[in-house]
Amino acid sequence: MIVYLIGVGPGDPELITLKAARIIPLCDVIVYDDLIPEEVLLLSKPGAQMHYVGKRAGRDYMKQPEINELLVTLARQGLKVARLKGGDPCVFGRGGEEALYLKENSIPFGIIPGISSAIAGPTSAGIPPTHRGLAASLKIVTAHEDPSKESGFLDWNLLAKETGTLVFLMGAGRIGTISEKLIKEGMAARTPCAIVQDATLPTQKHIISTLENIGDDALKNSMGSPCIIIVGQVAGLSRDLYINENKPLKGKTVLITRPYHLAGKTSEIFSAQGAHALMYPLIELNELPFELPDIHKTDIFIFTSQNAVPIFMNKLFSIGLDSRALSSSRVYCIGPKTRDALAGFGIMADGMAGEYRAEGIFEMMKDMALEDKRICIPRAKDARPFLINALRSKGAIVDAIFVYETILPAQANSDDFMAKVEKSDTIIFTSPSGVKNAVFLAGDKLDELRKKKLVAIGPVTADTMNRLDIPASASAKEYTDEGILNLLKGEPS
Repeated sequence: MIVYLIGVGPGDPELITLKAARIIPLCDVIVYDDLIPEEVLLLSKPGAQMHYVGKRAGRDYMKQPEINELLVTLARQGLKVARLKGGDPCVFGRGGEEALYLKENSIPFGIIPGISSAIAGPTSAGIPPTHRGLAASLKIVTAHEDPSKESGFLDWNLLAKETGTLVFLMGAGRIGTISEKLIKEGMAARTPCAIVQDATLPTQKHIISTLENIGDDALKNSMGSPCIIIVGQVAGLSRDLYINENKPLKGKTVLITRPYHLAGKTSEIFSAQGAHALMYPLIELNELPFELPDIHKTDIFIFTSQNAVPIFMNKLFSIGLDSRALSSSRVYCIGPKTRDALAGFGIMADGMAGEYRAEGIFEMMKDMALEDKRICIPRAKDARPFLINALRSKGAIVDAIFVYETILPAQANSDDFMAKVEKSDTIIFTSPSGVKNAVFLAGDKLDELRKKKLVAIGPVTADTMNRLDIPASASAKEYTDEGILNLLKGEPS
C-alpha cells in the first residue's frame, strides 16, 4: 500500500512530469481534484477506481477531513493510490496536510512535484515572474483570504511594499478588493497588473492593466475562474514577449466521442491546433471469447480495425505463438492506424486499402485469385458484412472471427453527455455505433445535437447519422483523425 501525492501541472496535459506519467498507470485508485485534464485521467490503468473529490470557487464536493480519511481507507485495503492535484501538490494544494495525516496513520506516501500555475500562468502570457532590473523576488499568495478581514496570515502592508512580483492564486472573485487593499496600504495605483484565465489551455486569455483599473478591466473582459493575478513591473513585458499563436482551430470547442483508449491521442491532435478538446466516449470495447483459426492453413489475414489487432495478437501469444506464425500468410489492413498497430507487433502489412473502409479493401483485392483461399478477418461483432460477402463471391473461404463488440460505456448517461454537447460547437463521430449511442443518450433532445456542427469520419458513419436524423454537417475525405482535422482547418483532406 502507498499513496502518491501527485502534481499534474497547470492544465495543459503535456506539462505533466515524466515521473507522474509513469506512476499513475501503476496505481489501483485515482483520487482527483477539479480541473484535472481528462488526458491525464486516461493514463490510469483499465479498471482503476476513480474518486472525484473536487473543490472549486468555495464549493466542496468532499471536505478535506473526508478526503484525508478516504486516502487512509483506500491504502489500508492494500491499494496503490494516486492522489492527483492541479499544479504542485504543496503549493496551496493542501498536499502537506494530507502527507501529515498519512504519516500519523502509518501510511507510506510519496510526493511527486508538479509545475505550479504560479509559474506557468504568467509565463504562458509572456510574463517572466522574475526579470533582471524589474523583479528580483517572487511571492505566491493565496487570494482565498479575504483582504477586508482585519486578521489573517497575510500582511497586506508588507505585500504593498513588495518591489518584486506578486502572484495571487484562486482570486477570481476578489480581484477588485485585492487591488483596493494594496493601493490603500501604499502600492502605486499605476503598478502594472495582469490576469491570466485558463492558463496553458487552448481557452487561455489574459489582460494587461494597472492596479487601479484591474478590477474594472476584469469585469469588462469577463475574466473568471480559474485565474492567476500578477502584480508587478514584469506584467508589462507581456506586450513584447507574448506569442499569439494563430492556430487554425483556436476558439473551437470539439467534442471527441472515441473510446477512452483512443480519445487521448485524438485530443492531442486537435489541441495542438488550438481547439479546446472535450471527451465523451460513446463506445467502449468488450472483448469476446473466440477461437483462432488454423494459423498455418490460413492464406490471408485482413484487419479492418486497429482495435482488433492487439486482441488477436494477445490470443496468439496465449497459445505460445508470436508474429512469426503469420510469416507464411499475407496480411492486409484497412488504413494507417491499423497498419501502425500491426507494425507495433512487428508485422508489416502486405497492403493497405486506398479508401479506408471495407469497400477499399475489396477494391484492392478484387483482381486477386481468391478461389479456395482461406481468409481470416478478426473483426467487431457489429461490423458490416460487406467484405465477408464480397470475398465469398470471389470463391474465398472466409473465417470471420468476432473478437470484440462495441457497447455503451457503463458510466454514460444523458445528462452528462448533453452537458458536454452544450459546451461544444463541433461534435466528431468516428463510428456508426457511436452515432447510435449519441441518439439514444440525447433522447428527446436531438434538436440540441442538430444545432452543432456534426462531423463524420467517413461515409459509413455519415450514412448512419443521416438515417438516424442527425445529418452530418461534413464528412472527411480521408477517414482518419487527420482527415477530420484538415476538414475543420478548411484544407483539402
